[in-house]
Formats: sequence, structure tokens, C-alpha cells
Amino acid sequence: MSLIGRGVTGTVYQLNAFIALKKARLGEDEESDHTNEQRIFELLEKYLPIPHLIRCYYRTPKNTFLEFVPNGSVAMLLNKYQHRNTPAFQVLEVTHTLDSQDVHRWMKQLCSAAAGLERVGLSHGDIRPGNMLLDAKQNLILSDLDRGMEIGEEIAVLSEPYGRLLNKEAGAEAGTYGKASARVETFAIGSVYYTLLRGHEPYETESWGRNHFVILGEKFQEKEFPSLNDSAADTIISKCWNGEYQSISELLVEFAGTNRRDDSTSEDREYLRMRQQECKTFVRSGWVDTLERY
Repeated sequence: MSLIGRGVTGTVYQLNAFIALKKARLGEDEESDHTNEQRIFELLEKYLPIPHLIRCYYRTPKNTFLEFVPNGSVAMLLNKYQHRNTPAFQVLEVTHTLDSQDVHRWMKQLCSAAAGLERVGLSHGDIRPGNMLLDAKQNLILSDLDRGMEIGEEIAVLSEPYGRLLNKEAGAEAGTYGKASARVETFAIGSVYYTLLRGHEPYETESWGRNHFVILGEKFQEKEFPSLNDSAADTIISKCWNGEYQSISELLVEFAGTNRRDDSTSEDREYLRMRQQECKTFVRSGWVDTLERY
């Protein structure tokens, strides 16, 4: 067993070579988000597994047993190649950009996971590099469903540059993030694509002092996006930022073409049964309850 990390809502441990445990962090809001993630996993059990979406093997109150994904997040990978002006966190230099084939594959896999959620009426609600994990074969796994919701629900909060407050063009919804929809998810995916291609987030090379994030939010709200070129990739980003995709499946076609079949994460029932039995054994031992929630 080893501590992997402490997120906003959960503390994550590796239990063995196959299973990670996410424990709800202490606090009413943290426990509420953790419960919501478990609710989303329960809804997903009605359907076939979605490729490139993290698997939940078992749940108990405040404990979620997940597939272990060994190679960290895409955010961690990007950070390796960034020189920053701490504590402002401005990116001063990107020393290495990601391989274009990797970027294309990860974008296809990200869109596949998000489109899979869309097909069953769900929205991830927090797509960003920190929630994009890499497995043993360097394939992408979309994780962290604590902000997941049903399509059409009102969104309480998003984080720029992976979301934007609506401006007066949205009428009554101005000043809010609107409702969970393809517009919201493809916007986040567009910012992810920008980040993977350039090695830093939109406007992350700028520094606007203590009001940096206020200014960032205002720029995105008024659609003052970073400059783009006329490449095919930047055209996709522009369409994402301007809400031109009617569905995530439509965006997926940009990366996968008309052949969207992907069985790379298929697992047989015996494998799942074995993992679930291991989870139950961990619970019966009482050992899980001794791990700190923080």
C-alpha cells in the first residue's frame, strides 16, 4: 500500500497492482462530492463499460475502489517540461512539447470517454489534464467524476480555462456557467487540446498579478481567447471555444474519423469478479478503515 496523492475531494492510495482506493476527504463539501461520484458510478453500472473512463470496482460509504492507473496524470507530464515563475506559477518556458501522435491519440481517447458519458445522458463536468491519467501502455484514462452530473443540470462551478462564465449573449443565463451540455464539455476539451499542443494552458505564460484569475475569467467570459493560427488543430480549438459542435460525438469524428470503435479497455467478467473479490477482502480485513482521510 502507498499514498498516491491528495486531491480536492479525495485521498488516493494504491492497494495492489490493480486497485486504487479513493477515500473521501474530511469536510461536508468533500464528502458530498465523493458521494456524488459514487452516484455517477452507480448510474454507469446500468450500461456497458465506457472505453477510457476509469473503472469503479466496488464502493462502500466514503470509500471508492478504482482501477489503478500507474503513470500519473497528463498535468504531471506537462509540468516536467515547464519552467515556472514561482509562486506566481507563470510558465516562463516550455522545454519540450509532446509528441504529436501521442496528442492525437489522447484527444481521441478523451473524446471517446466524454462521448460515452454523453450517450448515457451524463456530463463529466471537470475535464482537464489533472483528471486525465496515463495507463501502463500510455493510453489515456479519464478520471474524477465528483463533478459529474446529468445533461441539462445547472452547473454550480467550473475552472477557467476549462470553463467560462456566459456573457450577455446568453440572456438570462449570463453570469452563470449554464447547464451541462456538449457546449460545456467541448469547451473544456478545446482548452485541453490547446494545452497539449503548446505545453501550457491558455494564458498560462501571462502574469496579471493578484488579479490574474479574475482577469482570466473576464477574458474568457468575453471570448477574448488566446490567438490561434489557421491550422487544422487550431480550427478545432476555435470551434470548441465558440460552441460550434452540437455533440461530443461530432467532435470525436475530428480525431477518430467515422470509425469510432475502440475495444482497448474491454475486460472480461472473470477479471472484474476477481477485482471485486479483492476489494471485499480489503473491506472485511478492517484495514481500509485505518487509512487516513485527511
